[in-house]
Amino acid sequence: MRSVERRRPRRRVRHRLRVFIIYAEIAALLMVGILLGIIGGTFYSVSKILPSGLDVAQYKPTEVTKIISSDGVVLAQVYEENREAVPISEIPQDLQHATVAIEDSRFYGHLGIDFRGIFRALYQNLRSGRMSQGGSTLTQQLARNIYLTREKRLSRKLQEIVLALQIERNYSKEQILELYLNQVYYGSGSYGVQTASKIYFGKHVKDLTLSECALLAGLPKKPSSYSPHHDLDVAVGRRNIVLNRMAELGYITAAQRDEAKQEKVKLTKLKSRGLARYKAPWFVTYVIKQLKAEYGADLIYRGGLRVHTTLNYEMQKVAEKELREEIARAKSKHVSQGALVCIDPRTGHIKAMVGSVNPDFTKDQFNRAVQAKRQPGSSFKAFVYTAAVDNGYDPSYVLPNRPITVKGKPWPKNYRRKGGYASSYKMKQAVAISVNTCAVQMATRIGIDQVITYAKLLGIKSPLDRNLSLALGASVVTPLEMASAYGVFATRGMRAEPKCVVKITDRDGGIIEENSPVTRQVLSQQTADIMSEIFRAVVVSGTGYNARRVPDAHGKTGTTSDDRDAWFVGYTPELVATVWAGNDNFSPMKGVWGGNVCAPVWRDFMLKALETYKREKPELLIVGEPFARDNERDYDRPEPYASEGTDQAGKTMVTICAESGGLAAPDCPTTYQVRRKADSEPIGECTLHGARTEERPAAPESSPAVKPESPGPGLRPTSRPGPIARPRDRYVTVTICADSGRIATLYCPETVRRRFKVDEAPTKQCRIHRPPGD
Repeated sequence: MRSVERRRPRRRVRHRLRVFIIYAEIAALLMVGILLGIIGGTFYSVSKILPSGLDVAQYKPTEVTKIISSDGVVLAQVYEENREAVPISEIPQDLQHATVAIEDSRFYGHLGIDFRGIFRALYQNLRSGRMSQGGSTLTQQLARNIYLTREKRLSRKLQEIVLALQIERNYSKEQILELYLNQVYYGSGSYGVQTASKIYFGKHVKDLTLSECALLAGLPKKPSSYSPHHDLDVAVGRRNIVLNRMAELGYITAAQRDEAKQEKVKLTKLKSRGLARYKAPWFVTYVIKQLKAEYGADLIYRGGLRVHTTLNYEMQKVAEKELREEIARAKSKHVSQGALVCIDPRTGHIKAMVGSVNPDFTKDQFNRAVQAKRQPGSSFKAFVYTAAVDNGYDPSYVLPNRPITVKGKPWPKNYRRKGGYASSYKMKQAVAISVNTCAVQMATRIGIDQVITYAKLLGIKSPLDRNLSLALGASVVTPLEMASAYGVFATRGMRAEPKCVVKITDRDGGIIEENSPVTRQVLSQQTADIMSEIFRAVVVSGTGYNARRVPDAHGKTGTTSDDRDAWFVGYTPELVATVWAGNDNFSPMKGVWGGNVCAPVWRDFMLKALETYKREKPELLIVGEPFARDNERDYDRPEPYASEGTDQAGKTMVTICAESGGLAAPDCPTTYQVRRKADSEPIGECTLHGARTEERPAAPESSPAVKPESPGPGLRPTSRPGPIARPRDRYVTVTICADSGRIATLYCPETVRRRFKVDEAPTKQCRIHRPPGD
């Protein structure tokens, strides 16, 4: 009995042991299942992140996009991460060895995971009670930098391990190291060894010394704390640790280590980052805005593009200097801001753009050259008189210097004019001294719709008000629009759309975009040439006299009510530029007009810019469209008398004095040529120059009709012009309403120009089309 009783407890123990073993096996199987599930889940989650092996092998880190001027200056580097990738062949062996020595000494022996490092990190983490170390290999760090976040969680760590194994399968050790060195962050806003080398030492990475390589290799662990710009002593201490480790592993000798430790660290000054580093910042942001609209922000900030622009940085520096200095001199006249934009009129290439006189772009990013919409004042008269010339009026056409009646009151007033409204002016003289009443009189003759049509034709894109005040520049436009429009006169009627980018390439040099100038003839050469003669008179003897020193200068001033805006838009055959001055709050200036502030800026800029232009020798490739205008009418234009040279079409080429409107004499200073029918109405010879100069001497260029310091518009010229002598059977050209056949008013929807004998011309205005409420 006792023996039986002694065997029962033993059976119970063995039974319980068997049960425990069974449960233990089940638990182990469950643990294995759970572990396999975790691993499987991890692989699945990683498969959602990891591209195919081929894509991984082709991975390229993000790079900066460079914006480059036409003369080869890097204007800006835009980036999400400031990185410039280089091949492993350009990275010194010392930097490669230093990185491996301090970050992953068993890099060349493991398959992506260093188990000894993992256990060491696990032990340290258990001792500290927190995730203080990761034990990651270079491959794991690369995987994390490319695909994962930096959060310290087990699931993320498992993903990192799997990714590292996959990368090791698709990459060689050299490729992994190249990617790592181009990807890792080195502090002070630098990503990759090339950028870090330039930021810290101001040199290409291939030119680094052993000491500099060791210093860079020590930064990724704690980029901010170890940065030599932050604490040089700490950085040097970290460098020495790297050098010691390199010597321990046999990468360098003890002598090399000691010599490198003695080398003095020569740092470059830490430059401003972001917007503050841009050259020509208003132009750069203008370019970036267009690029983002076309290609999206991701490609621009991460794609490593090379954007070759139209801007000439030498011209840009001159533009900034001259504008700032002149506005500073005019500060006592309550002037605080200005803008300048310059274009090559043949190509539309923007050569300079200044959006503010404030040198600190971070504090003033408003680009007044393209964003500020201001009233152009008398500079808008260009479109009034272009419409007139293109519809048959010539520079000698006489305009009455008297206002019209608006709501029972005379309008407009002439700028700073003393006295009443007396006499008359030839068109060329009216433009030269900017007579407001004459401009309005001309607008009433051709119709305000014609003014709008020609403004749009020449390149004005802003909405324009359909009223007579438009003739005096009451609608707002931008300086860029005005420069583009005046460029048509410089190119004898050809218009080129403004461009800021010539070519865009990817990081490998492949062409993404290439722009050749595309132009269109929008004016006849004859009309453009006549307008150029008129604008030449503005500079030689009119309100733009301060610009006369620029060879072959043409242009027009503009000043608005109460001196709130001042303009000068001028051109030569090579360049066209607009200068604007004013205040952002539209407050009046004191004694400021286009001729005494803006014209001097234009003059000083152009004198230097033209020299630069000659050295640049731009190549011109134009794809033009034939001259055509929608709904062009057969206007019966008054033409001069044919004197010689009849062509096969029965027309002759005659030379006309631009001041008198008569056949040119040898001494006429400005002339233009026109073709006309041999049987056209004859016209007399010039009465101002040549044989008749003793009767009516012309004012010499050194004694302009308007003093240089005077605003000029509306002032009486030194010699009062009289009416042009005509033959007895005098003809007049009248704008008539196409519906009623009477003299057209502002409210007639369609008008035509007709030529009549004086005694046969209509005398009554159209009564079909009336103002609202009339």
